[in-house]
Parts: sequence; structure tokens; C-alpha cells
Amino acid sequence: MSVIDDLTRIAKSQIGNNGSKYRKWFYNRTSDYYGVNWCAVFISWLFNQVNGLDKYMIKTDGAGTVARLSDGKYGKWYEPNEITPKEGDIVMFRWGGSYTDKYHSDHLGYVYYADSSYIYTVEGNTGSNSADYSTVMYKQYSKTNGVINGYYRPYYNHKEEKEMNFKNGDKSDGVLAYKSLLQQAQKLGIIKSKVDSTNGFGGGTYKATLEVQKKFKLEQDGIAGKNTITALRNAINKELDNVKKAVVNATIDMLKKEIS
Repeated sequence: MSVIDDLTRIAKSQIGNNGSKYRKWFYNRTSDYYGVNWCAVFISWLFNQVNGLDKYMIKTDGAGTVARLSDGKYGKWYEPNEITPKEGDIVMFRWGGSYTDKYHSDHLGYVYYADSSYIYTVEGNTGSNSADYSTVMYKQYSKTNGVINGYYRPYYNHKEEKEMNFKNGDKSDGVLAYKSLLQQAQKLGIIKSKVDSTNGFGGGTYKATLEVQKKFKLEQDGIAGKNTITALRNAINKELDNVKKAVVNATIDMLKKEIS
């Protein structure tokens, strides 16, 4: 079983529990931390069950802190319209009011399933206004629900995800290498879009990425992950082979004419 399979199985096994054991575990006390909200404590406990703390996320009791201190190190933060949510994601919620930064959230949950319209979650500290009477529950939300603040996706396959998962606004050597592939694809006629002239993943790169994904029937999320980059490389290699063959054939035809 994968890490995500284990997380989903363990999360579901906790349905109906109150926050007592999770708060005792987090705060290392024999007595409960009465009155303390524990949605992030539950997620920390969950990831600890798969030895995932400081690997997929930090240990924290703050909902927004999960992504704030883990983004770019153990996983990536995505705005609601930047990603197609899937099993293994952590979804963040805002109920309203003012916030300090994009990560600042009021609540979070573990996504165990998603379809074309909804996400399905397991959440701690749910079902009651009192943290002491709330429990772990199943919930579901429309993907377009305005309370969804964003998603944190851990690097479950850390090396691959970190090196090959570029999105709008990213700046790195990997992004520049990816843009070079897009430029080569444009020159070869594989795509029409030209990348932007910035030193990062800008609007032109986003548009070109969408064109690649549409052309090769991939998920059109504008994020250059493994599947998008692999499809792009394969298309470039195929076109280069065709160019080489065309040059060889043209050379042979020219030699034949000279001999004759």
C-alpha cells in the first residue's frame, strides 16, 4: 500500500472520535487540553502515524501553519483554481473576516476522495461549536465552495514532485530548463504559444503549458508536472528524429542526383 492509502485508511478509522487522544498526544500531557481547537492537531497526528512529520508536513496546531511552514519544503500550496484536488491533499478553509496572509485559515481537513464536482474529507474538530464536543467526521464540499481557501499537497514522491511540478509564479533553474523545452517545442512547430521573457513561470509559460496539456490530452491545470514534461520531451524527441530523417533522406536524394 502507498502512503496515501495508509493515510486514508487511518483517517477513516478515526471517525466518531473526540479530540481527547489527539490533544493529549500533541501537547504531551496526561490530561486533555480542554477547550483547544484541534483540527490541525488531528492532521498532525494522522501524518505522524505514517512517519510523515518533517517529511510531508510540519507538526503544528495551527490550520494555516501547515501550509505556511511546509510550502516549498515538504509540499506545495495551491489556490482553489490552480489544482484539481485529489486523495492525499489537505484542504484549508476560511469562514470570513480579515487574514494575515494567503495561508491564514480557520480550519482544515484531509481529502480522501474527489470527483468532478465535490471533494470528500475526513476532518477533526467538526460537528459542534465546542472543541470538547466536536468529533472526527466525514464531510463533502462543492469544489467551487467559497469557504475553500486552498490546498496543500505534500511531496509524497519528494524528489520527483519537487523537481517536476512547476506552476505560475515559480522561479528556479528547473523552471528555466522547462521554458527552454517549451521554446524548442515552439520552434519545431509542436506548439504555437511563446513563453514569456521573465526569469520565472509567467503568463506565457502558463499558456504554453495549457496548450501542451490540451494537445496531449492531459489534465489542463497549467502545472508542469511529470506527465506534462514527459509528454513534451517525447514530442520534441520524436520531432527531432523526423528532422534528422528528413535531412538524411534529402542528402541521399542529392547524392543520387549527382551520381546520375
